[in-house]
Amino acid sequence: MKICKKGISASLAVIVLLTACAGRMKSTETDTPEKMAEQVMRSVKELDLETFNAYTDNYEGSRRGLFGLLGDREYKVFQDILQPHIFESRRYKEKRRFAEKVVEELEWDLGEVREEDGGEKARIKMTVTNRDMAKALELYIMWIMEDIMEDTEMGALSLIKDIPAAVNGCNEDLIRFIDETRDTWTEDVTVTAYKEDGVWKLHLTDEFINALMGNMDPDEYEDEWDRSIDGSAEETESEYARQNAW
Repeated sequence: MKICKKGISASLAVIVLLTACAGRMKSTETDTPEKMAEQVMRSVKELDLETFNAYTDNYEGSRRGLFGLLGDREYKVFQDILQPHIFESRRYKEKRRFAEKVVEELEWDLGEVREEDGGEKARIKMTVTNRDMAKALELYIMWIMEDIMEDTEMGALSLIKDIPAAVNGCNEDLIRFIDETRDTWTEDVTVTAYKEDGVWKLHLTDEFINALMGNMDPDEYEDEWDRSIDGSAEETESEYARQNAW
C-alpha cells in the first residue's frame, strides 16, 4: 500500500512539474509584444484557437437565450467552430475544413514595435499575406453566372440568390475555387497590443481580421453581389418570359 501511495505521489509530482514547466514556457514565449504577436499568428495558421483566444480579445461574451439562459458565445472571428459541441458534427467538420483552407497559405512579417503608456501598450506593424479570397469569390460568382446564362429555367434563379449562403455554408465549390486561386493579397497593418493582468494581448480590428482572412470581407462585396444578383435575375426572368411567350 505504501508503494502505491509513493507511486501515485511521484506521478502527481511529475504532472505538476510538467504543468509548471509548460506554464513558464508559454509565459516566456509571450512576455514581449513581439513574441506574443508571433504566437498569435502561429495559432491562427495552426487553428490553435485556445491559444488564439488566450492572447487576443476575440471573445466578446455570450448571448442570453430562452428564460435568460446563456446561449451561443460571441467571437469576432472563427465564431462557428468555437461554439461548444459534444461531438464533431458534419457541419462543424465542414466549417473547420473551410477555416483550415482560408488560413492554409497565411504568411506574415513582423515589423517595427513601439511600446507606449509606460510599457502597458504597444503598436506593432506587420505585413500579412494570404490567398486573395476576394478573387476566389469573384471566380465562384462568375462560374454561377455562366451556369445561369446557359440555363434559363427559373430554378437557376435560386442558385444565384444563394451565393451569400454558399459562402456562409462553406460550399464545396467555393473551396475548390479557393484551391485554384493563385492570386495573393498582401496588406500592411498596425495592430495594438495591451497588457491585461500582466499578460500581453492583441486587439482584433476589422482591418486586421480582414488581412488574416485574405480580404474575405462579405460586407465589402455585399452591395456588389446584390447588384449582380438582381441584374442577372432580371435578365434571366426576361429571357424565361420571352421563351414561354411563344
